[in-house]
Formats: sequence, structure tokens, C-alpha cells
Amino acid sequence: MKKLVLLILFAAVVFAGYYVLRKNPEDQLKKIVYPSEFRIMTYNIHHGVGTDDLYSLSRIARIIRDYSPHVVCLNEVDNQTERTYHDDQARILAAELGMEFTFGRNLSLQGGWYGNAILSKFPIYFAENKILSNRDDQEPRGMLHAILMVNDKKLHIYTTHLSTDSLGSSAEMTAMLNHVLDWGLDEPVIIAGDMNLLPNTKPISEITYYFEDVGSRTDPEQLTYPSLNPARRIDYIFINDRLAPVTIQTVNNDYTRDASDHLPVLVRFRFK
Repeated sequence: MKKLVLLILFAAVVFAGYYVLRKNPEDQLKKIVYPSEFRIMTYNIHHGVGTDDLYSLSRIARIIRDYSPHVVCLNEVDNQTERTYHDDQARILAAELGMEFTFGRNLSLQGGWYGNAILSKFPIYFAENKILSNRDDQEPRGMLHAILMVNDKKLHIYTTHLSTDSLGSSAEMTAMLNHVLDWGLDEPVIIAGDMNLLPNTKPISEITYYFEDVGSRTDPEQLTYPSLNPARRIDYIFINDRLAPVTIQTVNNDYTRDASDHLPVLVRFRFK
């Protein structure tokens, strides 16, 4: 009797699915594969070394997996350096999470590279890395740009990690904005990363002339650095007017306080 009931239920589900898909198969399949809302996380992972000085990519992967973002912007990512045992960190995280990835090389370091990465559950249509500054007296800073295909829409994702000194970060912000504006704002745009700037600084006011600072919607502001005792908000997500934020949170728990010196920021969006 139990088997018969299960068989009837299975048949009902199959029939209902067939009926829905038959009405408009292409659109219905797109809704199954691509959600109407999507989540993006920005996270400075400190090359996988936590506040306890332990190197663990598995902790980073667990945090990302727990919140199931569709897109992750990563800063301070190592690629085959000695200090992180020659791990290709972006590739390892993408494989563990079942995501596509792209990595931007900014600095040659210990036999490998150091830079930013983007992980995506959506197909990556295009990727490029733009060096924003390359002064002899400071670390080269870059901006990684990926175009994702989301239900026939192009979604532009930019991630960067700006300098800690004000002159450097100001010049880098100008270079970044010029490059983003050259690509245009006709399609949805997200800029995310560790800006090393407080919300009331001039470079932040420059970017908010064109883009909304999603974190400014929270009251009080959700601080991101340092993770053990957050005192500043320097990790941001900016959007243009083609997107609407639904929820925003800074992920502050035992795992995130240990895994990196920054806390990740997670935002849920929908297309306007």
C-alpha cells in the first residue's frame, strides 16, 4: 500500500511538472536554472590564514557554502605561492563549491601570484584584469571584471582591493571608475571588494555619485574589519540602478571571526 501511495505521488509530481513546462518550456526551464533573486558575497580571505594564524581554505569554503551565494568576490587570493603550499586557491574553492572562477594576477609573490578572484554559479561570459596602479613604492592593485550570463541578461561584476594609503586609493578609485564607466551603465553592474576606505572619505563619495553603496542602508552600519572586534566598514558592495537590493548582512559568527581578518558581506538582489 505504501509503495502504491508513493507511486501515485511521484506520478502526480511528474505530471504537474510536464504540464507547467509544456505551457512555456523555455521560460520555465530558465526559472528553474536561474533564480529571480540572487546572492552575492564579497570577502577578503587573507590568503586563507585566519586570526588564529592557521591556514585553512576549508574554513573559507564552509562559510561560503553555508550562505550559498551565486557570486563571490574574493580579495587577497594566492595562486601557487610558497606561503600557501603552492595552492591554486581560486580553483580549489571553485571546485569545492561547484562554481566557475576567474583570477586576476596583480602581484608576483613567492613563486606565484596574488590578487583577486570571482567565483560564479552563473556562466562567465567574459573576464579581464585591469591594473589600477603600479608604483614602485607600493603593491600593484588591480580590478577584476567578469561578465556573467544570468537568464539572458549580462551582469557586470567588478572586484578590487585598493591601497591602504589615501593617495594611492584615491588614484585607484578614479582609474577604476573611468574603466567601469567606459563599459557603460546600460546593464546591471556590481562593484565589490575591500576598498580600505571609510564611508565618509572623498573617494567613496566619488563612487556613490554613480553607484549606490548598499551597506549604507543598514542602521547601524555593519562593520567588517578587523573580524575579531570590528571597528570599521571598509568592505563594500556598490550597484547601479538596474538592480534592487533585498537584504544585506555582514556575516559575523565564530567561523568568520576565525577564518580571516575581514568579515564577509552578503547581499540578496533582484533585477529591476
